[in-house]
Amino acid sequence: MSIAGGRAREGDSRLRDVAVPGALLAMFVGLGLCWVLAAPDGPEALAVPSTVAVGATVLLIGLGASPGLGLEPSVRLMGVAGGLWFVAALVSAWLRTADQAGESPTSVTVGQFADTVGAGAPELVALVAAALVVGVVAAQLTGRIDPPATIFAILAGIGLLALSITGHPSQQAMGPVLVGAHALAAAWWCGTLAAMVVTIRGRNGWASALPIFSARALWAVVVIAATGVIAGLIEVGGVANLLDSGYGRILLAKVIGMAALVALGARHRARWVPAVTRHRAPEATSIRLAVAELVVMAVVLGLAVGLSTTAP
Repeated sequence: MSIAGGRAREGDSRLRDVAVPGALLAMFVGLGLCWVLAAPDGPEALAVPSTVAVGATVLLIGLGASPGLGLEPSVRLMGVAGGLWFVAALVSAWLRTADQAGESPTSVTVGQFADTVGAGAPELVALVAAALVVGVVAAQLTGRIDPPATIFAILAGIGLLALSITGHPSQQAMGPVLVGAHALAAAWWCGTLAAMVVTIRGRNGWASALPIFSARALWAVVVIAATGVIAGLIEVGGVANLLDSGYGRILLAKVIGMAALVALGARHRARWVPAVTRHRAPEATSIRLAVAELVVMAVVLGLAVGLSTTAP
């Protein structure tokens, strides 16, 4: 979308250009906090590629859902995200193989890797879905097909579910349902905001998309909060155990981060959204506020990835 009105200055345009890489860096800040909080029993090594994979899938979900806000996502950006996701899933599967074999990553053979992936590692779903994303983008760029953007969101959602509902969440009867709903709602919320930052051009674009996003985000936050609290308390065994384990401390940090994010979102809903709706907020202001919220979201996402790879 490119609509004139309240154009961003050069510095704010650069901020928009670095928003996605900056958000990925913020995710690693959140992951680093997990290692500090859970030391010496922090997240597993595969949390590093998993952070990249989650970041890529979240962006794909947001870009794929953005036509619902009247936006036209970049096909090339979806291709880059798909390629990054494929590489991250490949590295994650290799590290999982090394962990299961009790060997260093440099000692793992291709045969061992194939056995691990073939046995149903969650990375298998991610590898197939990411490869499909890259393939569809390539076909679209050459003019062979013109699929709806939602196909990318669906593929990314499948990969995200495969990663999020395996491991310790699968050990509880309601774990996969709660964690799956939590992950998809969070991915839509964060990914759609990221898609807005990189896609919208002009003050009128924000005036069209932001009110719709804000209304839908309220329901996403309700799902995230409800499923996150229930799933977390089930895993940790109650509020009294929050400080007794690394998992509990990470969960508490995530809850605090989520509370801060909800407070920031409420502030933006009360001030930013009305100003944008009345066309009184310049594009530069919208970019800065959106990027600030996106960075906080990314830190919480990093905490979530670390939490998923830490034993309760």
